[in-house]
Amino acid sequence: MKISLNWLNDYVSLSTISNDALQASFTNQSAEVEGLYPLTEARNLVVGETISCEPHPDADKLSVCSVDVGKETLQIICGASNIKANQKVIVALPGAVLPGDFKIKKAKIRGVESNGMICSLKELGIDEKYHQEEGIHVLEADAPVGEDAIEYMALDDTVLELDLTPNRSDLLSMHGVAYDVKAMFDIDISIPTPSIKTSSVSNPLSISTQTDKCMSYYGRIIDNIEIKPAPRWMQSRLIAAGIRPINNVVDIANYVMLETNQPLHAFDYDKVSSNQIVVREAQEGEKFTTLDEKERTLKHGDILITNGQKPIALGGVMGGLETEVTTATTSLILESATFDPVTIRRTSKRLDLKSESSLRFEKGLDPNATRYALERACELFAKYASGEIRSTIQYFDNNNQSTKTIEISLETINSVLGTALAITDVQNILKRLEFSYETNDLTLTVYAPTRRVDIQTYQDLIEEIGRIYDYNNLAATLPKTVSKGGLSDYQRFKRLVRDVLSGLSLDEVLTYSLRSEQEVFDLARIKDLTPVKLANPISEAHNTLALSPLNGLVETATYNLNRKQPAVNIFELSKRYTVAKETEVLGVLMVGPYHDYRWKKAPNSDFFTLKGVLQALFQRFNIETISYETTQIENYHPHQCALIKDGETVLGHIGKLHPEYASKHTTEDVYVAEVDIEALYARLSSEPHYEKVLKYPSVSRDIALIIDEDIPAGDVIKSIKENSTTVLKEAYIFDVYQGKNLEDGKKSLAVRLRFEDKSGTLKTTTIDEIIKNILEALKAECGAVLR
Repeated sequence: MKISLNWLNDYVSLSTISNDALQASFTNQSAEVEGLYPLTEARNLVVGETISCEPHPDADKLSVCSVDVGKETLQIICGASNIKANQKVIVALPGAVLPGDFKIKKAKIRGVESNGMICSLKELGIDEKYHQEEGIHVLEADAPVGEDAIEYMALDDTVLELDLTPNRSDLLSMHGVAYDVKAMFDIDISIPTPSIKTSSVSNPLSISTQTDKCMSYYGRIIDNIEIKPAPRWMQSRLIAAGIRPINNVVDIANYVMLETNQPLHAFDYDKVSSNQIVVREAQEGEKFTTLDEKERTLKHGDILITNGQKPIALGGVMGGLETEVTTATTSLILESATFDPVTIRRTSKRLDLKSESSLRFEKGLDPNATRYALERACELFAKYASGEIRSTIQYFDNNNQSTKTIEISLETINSVLGTALAITDVQNILKRLEFSYETNDLTLTVYAPTRRVDIQTYQDLIEEIGRIYDYNNLAATLPKTVSKGGLSDYQRFKRLVRDVLSGLSLDEVLTYSLRSEQEVFDLARIKDLTPVKLANPISEAHNTLALSPLNGLVETATYNLNRKQPAVNIFELSKRYTVAKETEVLGVLMVGPYHDYRWKKAPNSDFFTLKGVLQALFQRFNIETISYETTQIENYHPHQCALIKDGETVLGHIGKLHPEYASKHTTEDVYVAEVDIEALYARLSSEPHYEKVLKYPSVSRDIALIIDEDIPAGDVIKSIKENSTTVLKEAYIFDVYQGKNLEDGKKSLAVRLRFEDKSGTLKTTTIDEIIKNILEALKAECGAVLR
């Protein structure tokens, strides 16, 4: 919200308040100040009159002008195409400084002396979107020669720009800002009371509604309107507020909207062709052409203003082209209404018709400002558009115009704020806020005014008291709590998961949880889950919450590989979102080289690389019972996919993406895994396990076994452990071979066995006997023979 300080000064006196103090108070007590700056930085400009304009003797596009600036007549060279004699213009005298630190000096242009500059609005720093004119700016014929041009144009103003929070819709109006300044500085406020002289002609309008989405509608007819530019001061205030002046009708409607927060709309009365105004909801698929000359397809529920037969406006959003006010308009129907905020928000968003008016309707309006704004606008139309106001207002009003009643005790206020305010302190703050109240001992019954639609509960009231008291005045104290802060065991577990994977040279990423409805099932292991769909998605590509973090990891890998990143080894702790519940899951992706050997080409990651990363993670949490069971999942390689299990509990899955699926994203082999973090945490032992330091040396033996290629390596390890003794502490596969010197359908597994005995040094004969038993069991159970 951009605030003209000249305009604000109409309601509250700023003569004793410095700009710095105003800025500091708003930031501390109201809304953050984004900027405080002059409307224009141009100085030493006067109103001049061109006496003559002659062609430059040495330049076709330049004119030599004789300009009366009051105290003297200056010769000025001008290149504007619209310059001519007997015009009132803006003259920058020698020594003037224009925006951009552009200093005006006496100079010779193509051999002819020039003593200043005739200016356009753009050269004064006024953005083209506020005037859209070419060449110099021509002033009114009665502009006083020699006067300060900036003051004459009412551009000698300062703009206060506020960054409003969504709840403070009252600060979208000058009145709302003035009430806040009154409260912060405890000064008087003066809100004008409209004074209207009406004609003897009655208002024949009949106004009704067929929908409860229009809570009130006030209409008045104004005759003999004269369409012309609005007064200079009004145009300048609109520019300061960020709105382009158009003509007096549009500008007055916008001015009153900014003043009161109540949007207005003017119809050409003759084009309405009816004395009926009927508000109804649109039919599904109904067509309507708005002021921007676009035909809109409406949905049932959109609000239409009609003349009883056909639409003339899209309520709260935009008027209709057929009833547009033009320079030929002589009579107006002026509308002031309130509509359902949710409906306006949906309609304006769907049709991409955001405006200052729709913004205000969306946030909710003061029901007591509807009629006031209409009367205020009529006053201005009579004064600045020569309008004749018909004698009566036609309307319906179903709004609740009563104040919000909130009861609160002094004890509650002080308890929440941590203050020791007296009842008189609170009463004084409420007076400054213009909140009426009643006091019963130390309990207050407060009546929040309807202009403050954000004041609904006692918490809102405490916030108001606190900010006007000034948060900087609140005593700094340590929070009081009966608990000690710290991480939970589960939080520490998740941090350790991150530390382990980061220590294994994987990078953590955060990806977008919203995917398309089809995409969420692409990499999900469980296909019968019910995903969570958004009721109002930003796009169809982001309409469903993810069932797996793997979709985002694949997207991240694709992005990096497309930018010549040779290796992508990443993980994410995310969630699986279903209608039933949310589950925290770990996603891991590996593609390309795992380690950078630098001095030789590093091998690419494969299934076993990723499996080793997971094994390292499980071992960190002393989970030694993990097994892998081959499976098939859609979009995964049929021969490189497995469930990750602990006993009979499935913790997740690991696998290579199917080449057809992977080819849609990258040409590389992509390996992924997903682990249910909550299920993994549930498998942890609550007590740490300790073992004494071994006094005797351990012994390792390697054996190479030839088995059928379709026998899982896990079955081999399981058989070894079941047919050994307690001195076998570890058994794992460190190599797999298929090829030369092996029969077709066979593979060689290299297994390392580690033995240790806490009671003494192991003897070779003991180990040989154990290995003999193991080999016999392997031959019987797996058909394995020693290579």
